[in-house]
Amino acid sequence: MPRITRRTFVAAPASHVWPLAGDFAQWHPKLRIYEDGPEASPELVVTVVSRDDDAMSLSYHMPDPPFPIANHRATVLVEDAGHSCSYVTWQADFTADEVLLQQLEDSIGDDVFALALDRLATSAQDAYGAAQLA
Repeated sequence: MPRITRRTFVAAPASHVWPLAGDFAQWHPKLRIYEDGPEASPELVVTVVSRDDDAMSLSYHMPDPPFPIANHRATVLVEDAGHSCSYVTWQADFTADEVLLQQLEDSIGDDVFALALDRLATSAQDAYGAAQLA
């Protein structure tokens, strides 16, 4: 089963990053999570599979992905990196036609995951910096 993974470093503690990472609305402009299943929406709709606030992990699936994939399941994980820093990893497993794998790696991995993780890192670092100044 193919897997796409992107990871980013965040200059903020994991305990500060997780509340943002666990709420896509704060850092991904088109992705919304519905705890009770998909709802009609012009946004990308995902459904929570599991959420563990202690482990800082959120797994979800897209019932109707906008990409030519099936059996989608993704996880966002925040890990402590020490020195008031953290890592955020976003990975997705799915089935897809072998011919499309590189295109999906680029479109999902680079155009979706990497860009959104950059936005998350910037938001978390800005919020943490502001909290330190307050």
